[in-house]
Amino acid sequence: MIDETEYRVALILTRSRRLMGIRSSSSIELPVISIPLFRRAADQVTRRIKQQWKISAVVLDILAAAGSNPPCAVVEVRSDTWDFEAEGFCVAELGEIGEVSLDESQRHFLGTILLDGGATRGAFSQIGWIDEAQRWIQSSVDEHEVVFNGEIRHLNGGGTFCLIRLGTEYGPAYWIKGVGAPNDHEFAVTRFLAGHCSEHLPPIVAMRTDWNAWAMEDFGMSLNNSDSLDDFKCAARELATLQQKLVARSEELLALPCVDHRIGTLNAKVDEIVEYLDGAMRQQTSTKVAPLTSSRLREIRNCLHDACNALQDLQIPDSLMHGDLSPGSILSHEARCAFTDWCEAYVGNPFISMEQFCVHVRRKSDNTKHWIPALKNVYGSAWTDRLTADHVRRAIELVPLVSVLSYLYGRGDWLRSSRRDEPAVQSYARSLARHMDRITAEANPQEALCPSN
Repeated sequence: MIDETEYRVALILTRSRRLMGIRSSSSIELPVISIPLFRRAADQVTRRIKQQWKISAVVLDILAAAGSNPPCAVVEVRSDTWDFEAEGFCVAELGEIGEVSLDESQRHFLGTILLDGGATRGAFSQIGWIDEAQRWIQSSVDEHEVVFNGEIRHLNGGGTFCLIRLGTEYGPAYWIKGVGAPNDHEFAVTRFLAGHCSEHLPPIVAMRTDWNAWAMEDFGMSLNNSDSLDDFKCAARELATLQQKLVARSEELLALPCVDHRIGTLNAKVDEIVEYLDGAMRQQTSTKVAPLTSSRLREIRNCLHDACNALQDLQIPDSLMHGDLSPGSILSHEARCAFTDWCEAYVGNPFISMEQFCVHVRRKSDNTKHWIPALKNVYGSAWTDRLTADHVRRAIELVPLVSVLSYLYGRGDWLRSSRRDEPAVQSYARSLARHMDRITAEANPQEALCPSN
């Protein structure tokens, strides 16, 4: 059974900006829907609305609630012909909606969206923003006429964030992605890559700074949907090619900003991170697995320093790293791959990204675990113009442990914020510490990583 959570839904008609409600004996209330937990809210809300009322919609905002009240999804109805009365709805003023449906904060923000179209909440909370987005794409594409067919797939939405697919009558569909704080740097990273390595991204047709957004042609399919080793080899080869093009541009990438994951930086953080891990282990309450001891963590700390120093000695040039390189972030089409979702863009040892990609490939299915040697061989071979075969081999041996350190460090801001004390963050850190424990406990890596022991 799939766990679900409830959402109130504020349905707004585009042209009239009128709110839809359901009349009860004493008041007018907003309808309630249930969607699966841990899924994209905008995607699941619009899917459920389509199933239940046979209408197309976009989510303008998700309004959190105080206490145990359900969140409210503010939704713009995109279907021109909808017999809402036949579905039991009536036109309602905001003041007529009962207190059961909205708390004070939700009522205030919904009123803001109805009054000014959502402008103060962000570009993607504005009523009718889809119409402007379609005109923007149509004016940006010169090669052919773009005619939208009304098909909408809304994966993420609200305020300053958006990920939506707009279908067309012919030719490619288009995706719009918009980002806001704390991920607004992804716009700058994507614009940089579009200007210098556009062949490694989906075709971008337009960018606009006022929305911090870009529009892309639909491109192939995600590697999540591929069972072809050739597709994954293509991704490994293209990743190396992209990184080699950016070898000399570390300072530009850092200024965007991409996060500094250069080996020297990671090495300098090892003591602080291991000290944090020691504290997190002491906070463990579960008895399913024993916490790592302080002495074992000190051994892991020494191995981390040894691995970082050994990697630095190889003098592998720094380049762009993708810190979240799952198969879902890679699109494949006609023997070509494109990389998306550059929110976690770092600068550091490029082999770390390949190792993290291989971790995701292992998790994809039991059938893909045996692909790893072939993928590492393809990736390593692409670097032999710059590195000796021995340096490639040593890098591949050394990066597994450092890649976990890179995962854990992430953007680095959590180390000096209150987030470090959150149970979920501590649990995640403990799981990565155990992963480092397993890596250093294996025979061959032990020899490679800890030659001094």
